[in-house]
Amino acid sequence: MFLQQLCGVNIIAYYSSEIFIKVTSARNALATSFGWGVVNWLFAIPAVYTIDTFGRRNLLLTTFPLMALAWFFTGFSFYIPTSEHSNAQLACVALGLYLFGVVYSVGEGPVPFTYSAEAYPLYVRSYGMALATATTWLFNFLLAITWPSLHDSFKDQGAFCWYAAWNLIGFVLVLLFMPETKGKTLEELDQVFSVPTRFHAAYGLRQIPYFFKRYILRRQVKPEILYEREDPVGYSSDFVFNTADWSRTRYVRGH
Repeated sequence: MFLQQLCGVNIIAYYSSEIFIKVTSARNALATSFGWGVVNWLFAIPAVYTIDTFGRRNLLLTTFPLMALAWFFTGFSFYIPTSEHSNAQLACVALGLYLFGVVYSVGEGPVPFTYSAEAYPLYVRSYGMALATATTWLFNFLLAITWPSLHDSFKDQGAFCWYAAWNLIGFVLVLLFMPETKGKTLEELDQVFSVPTRFHAAYGLRQIPYFFKRYILRRQVKPEILYEREDPVGYSSDFVFNTADWSRTRYVRGH
């Protein structure tokens, strides 16, 4: 939940007009800020479909790097010289923020609350969700009060690159420590979260060469299965994890 705030979304929600007014007039700054809100709302609609189609983990692994790129683009856009006869800087800054809003709205926006509700067992779910909500609002508060000082110290370029770095950290944390929960029953979720963290981390690292071979080299390689039954997300492997004795056993498919 803390990464939902540290991705940097609420610096736009709270300070977008202040950011835009540096590169345009007050009226244009308000209009551009309103546009960001519209983009954020509009692209949250597809999340109703994508969160149960592509999966929670896949959405975050895709959107965290894209949000980082959007922040880098926004930060470096402030290096564009300003001119009375050119709106290039405003256009690039607005584009970077809008692209961030598009990606955030389908990924890091809806996923954390959905995932938190699935991660806790029933007997502590209400307490867990209370803790998750308190965490996100705590970091929301910290983000809001630290942005002015952060901006003064790092300037526009450094401040946006700072939050870009947090998105890259978020990608690594999801890759190593966040199992998929899409399409699983309560019993299956118990199995998912009974697997030791080190196995999830090792599994996440193995996804890197798989992705490279499958989507870059275009090889017909099989994905992995981490659990004892076919994973609805489509991960697969030549091994399964036996939760009864914490052992790894070989798995051979019949084709």
